[in-house]
Amino acid sequence: MSTNLENLIVYVKARGLAVECLRYFYNLKSDRRSDFLVLQLLRAITSVGANIAEGYGRYYKKSYRQFLSIARGSCFEVEYWLEVALELNKFNNEMLLEYKHRNREIIKMLSIMMKNLERKTQT
Repeated sequence: MSTNLENLIVYVKARGLAVECLRYFYNLKSDRRSDFLVLQLLRAITSVGANIAEGYGRYYKKSYRQFLSIARGSCFEVEYWLEVALELNKFNNEMLLEYKHRNREIIKMLSIMMKNLERKTQT
């Protein structure tokens, strides 16, 4: 593990995506019909980086891997909410597709990190 959380590219990417989504959705006019969806999406997307950070702060690799797994699960939830938002066609679909692309990149990075940690805990 690196000694500084900021050195983890996946953490930086997750935080950047969360900040960008927060800015985009907070700047939209509130609409009671879509507020639930937006709140669920933002909750899920902010939990990705938070779980990476919490796992990083754990002492044991097994705990770290568990939190990376939780972060990965949150990425899949983000994917779900982005799909729903795209189907509603109420938001900037180009922006949502970009968020989906970035989210999938984070999923791939987390999967690789988890596999590497699994190998290290088995040896």
